[in-house]
Amino acid sequence: MIKIQEAQMSFLKFFYASIMVKNRNISEKLEEISNFKYRHMVWAMQDANLQGEKFDMNILPLDELKVDSTKELFEILVKDLEDNLKSLKGDTPTENRFRSDDEYFLEVVKTFDLDEKITAFNDNKTLDGINLEEPAKNALVFFLLEESFKEYELITIYSYLKVHSNNATANSTFTDLAYDSIYHFKRFASMAAEMGVLTLVRSIPEEKYKNIGVTEFLKENIEEELDAEKQCLILAEKIGNKDLSDFLLFISRQEVYHAELLDRALKSIEK
Repeated sequence: MIKIQEAQMSFLKFFYASIMVKNRNISEKLEEISNFKYRHMVWAMQDANLQGEKFDMNILPLDELKVDSTKELFEILVKDLEDNLKSLKGDTPTENRFRSDDEYFLEVVKTFDLDEKITAFNDNKTLDGINLEEPAKNALVFFLLEESFKEYELITIYSYLKVHSNNATANSTFTDLAYDSIYHFKRFASMAAEMGVLTLVRSIPEEKYKNIGVTEFLKENIEEELDAEKQCLILAEKIGNKDLSDFLLFISRQEVYHAELLDRALKSIEK
């Protein structure tokens, strides 16, 4: 049995690494691996569910990622892949796929020859080329941290619901929303890293995704998405920078569409 926690932790390590590394070429490769690692996590969950195995989405603290250099970070990623490969002892199609992928990813990461300072945790609170008044800056930092945690929470919930859903429309909706949440998570966390205020996520309480009433969850989350739209609009108005305001307006429109997707899933379940 592939460990869900191991797959989930690997996804998060590569996700954060792609944000923390400034070298664009290496960052893009890390993001590609992260995307595959998310799929690994979902496939491991699907296999567990098909085998009738109960599982949670708890993670261990990610404090080991708070390093000062890319060299230290790459050592963590190499160890993660090596540990993953050691744990793959079966001969199932999923494990064989993971083994093949991780062997390749390991060779890729071992080619990274970069030793640069990591600034994602230095609390500089500045954005390149953007000057913000102190109140706007504080509001932006608060928004980024709150929304990063919220998006990771949604990734967890949507991924769990997708694996346990037998409704095709709801399944498709959860898939779309999970990938949109990954995108939002990446944008918010990347901006936080640039400002030196990157904060690593923690475990999501099990009651958030286990044994929940899906209908009630969908109704509540429709309201939350519409509320998120309002929060984006409020911040866009007070931020005092056109580029950031345009970005927040872009996100606000996505929140409206998310509410529409959730409503579509709700109607398919209530039929």
